[in-house]
Amino acid sequence: MTACLPCELEEADAAAVVYRDDTWSCEIASGYDVPGWFILRLRRHAEGWSGATAEELAGFGPLSQRLVAAIQQATDAPTVYFLSFGENYPHFHFLVITRPADLPPELKGAAILAQRAEHRDLDAALAGGAEVRAALAVSPL
Repeated sequence: MTACLPCELEEADAAAVVYRDDTWSCEIASGYDVPGWFILRLRRHAEGWSGATAEELAGFGPLSQRLVAAIQQATDAPTVYFLSFGENYPHFHFLVITRPADLPPELKGAAILAQRAEHRDLDAALAGGAEVRAALAVSPL
């Protein structure tokens, strides 16, 4: 069985943690360390939508709304994508991707994933994560 990247993020360096409470966490993940890309995940291992509890899902909406607002405040991005395939890692999680205004049309939507290999930059991703973390700190839930 493949290791569970979302579970492994529980051990992420503090600099990579953008948000964390008892239920949800948002981090910059190795291999997905593109500036403006984050993993939003349940902290406990649950597989898919059916594996999450009603209480966990009730917290997802407000947190997602708050996270998007903080990302847009920190980056001026017009759009923030939430992608969830659940195939490589069935753990309930989302790849949250900031879509810049100047992204070419052929890279919009799921095609944005093609940028992963050539746009990885851990230092820039961590710096952007710090800006989002700061925006979240002043945004009530």
